[in-house]
Amino acid sequence: MTEHAPLMVLVAGPYRSGTGDDPAKIAANVRAMNEVALDVFRAGHLPVTGEAMALPLIELAGSRAIGDRVFDEIFHPIARRLIERCDAVLRIGGPSAGADEMVSLARARGRAVYFGVDALPRGGGQTPPRQVREPGGFRDPSDGPSRNDAVRITGVQVLSSNWYVLRKVTFDYRRSDGTWSQQSREAYDRGNGATVLLHDASRGTVLLTRQFRLPAYVNGHPDGMLIEAPAGLLDGEHPEAAIRREVEEETGVRIGEVRPVFDVFMSPGSVTERLHFFAAPYTRDARSSTGGGLASEGEDIEVLELPLTEALRMIDTGEIVDAKTILLLQWAERNGVMGGSRC
Repeated sequence: MTEHAPLMVLVAGPYRSGTGDDPAKIAANVRAMNEVALDVFRAGHLPVTGEAMALPLIELAGSRAIGDRVFDEIFHPIARRLIERCDAVLRIGGPSAGADEMVSLARARGRAVYFGVDALPRGGGQTPPRQVREPGGFRDPSDGPSRNDAVRITGVQVLSSNWYVLRKVTFDYRRSDGTWSQQSREAYDRGNGATVLLHDASRGTVLLTRQFRLPAYVNGHPDGMLIEAPAGLLDGEHPEAAIRREVEEETGVRIGEVRPVFDVFMSPGSVTERLHFFAAPYTRDARSSTGGGLASEGEDIEVLELPLTEALRMIDTGEIVDAKTILLLQWAERNGVMGGSRC
C-alpha cells in the first residue's frame, strides 16, 4: 500500500448537540472525539480537535456558562481558524451544526473530508502500531487448555478492528466419524450486552423503545424503525450496572430492583455476543429525564409505553420483529408477570 505524507486532520463531531447542555453528555461527546483522534494518530497522522484548543482558553478567559459571550468569542472561531491549517476533516457522530460547518468550510477550501478512520490514506513515518480493540466478547481459544477435544485452533487473524473486531479463526475439527477436517470461521466481536423488560404490573404496561437500525433497513425492513426492549453493550461493566445505565440513557427511567432472567447467544453462527436478559418494574414517577439515548453515539430513541397484550399482538402482526424483545415479552406472558396469562 502506498504511504501518504502525514495529514493534519481536524476531528469534527457533536459537542453540545442533543445534550441539553448536560455536562455528562457533553463529556461523552468530547471523549468520543478524543478516541477517534487517537485512532487517527495511530493511523500515522496528526489529529486535532477544536475542543482541545478552545476549552482551556475559554476557561482562562473567564467564561461562566456554555454559550455566554466569552464562550462564543473563542469556541467556533478556533475551529474556523484550524480549517485554514488542516489538510482534512474527519466527520464523526450524529447531528451537529458546528461539525457540518467544518465539513462545508473544508470542501470550500479544497480540503479532503472523510467519514471514517479507515478511509484515511495510510500515513508515513514511524508511528505506534494500531492496537486491536477488545470489546470483550472474544477469548482466544488457543490460550490455555482446550475445552473441546474435537477442536484444535491453528490460527487467529484480525480482519478488521474499527469499532468492533472481526477475526478469522482457523481450526481442525474432528467429525463424528473420527476424521479431521480443516475449517475456518469468521467471528464478529462487539462485546457482550444486556437487555431488560420494564413492566408496570399495576397498569399492565411495558416500556419499549423505537429507533432506526441500519442492518434491518438494508435487509428489507420497510423503514428500519424497530421496536425494542432497552439494551446496550456492557463496556466493561457488570451486566446489572450496564443495564441500569442503558435504561436511564434510553428511557429516562431510573430503575430499582432488577431480576435476572436468562443469558442467550443471539447469533452464534457469526457473532460472539452473549446477551444478559433482565426484568424490572417501573412506575410513571420513576422518570429522571426524557431519555432518547446519547447524541454522541448517533442515538435518537423514541420511548413507547404499551399494554403487554398490545405488544404481544404486535409480535403476531410483525410490528415487533426484534428477537430479544420477543423473547422478553413471551417470557412475561408465560410467567404471568402482569398477574395473569394472555387470553
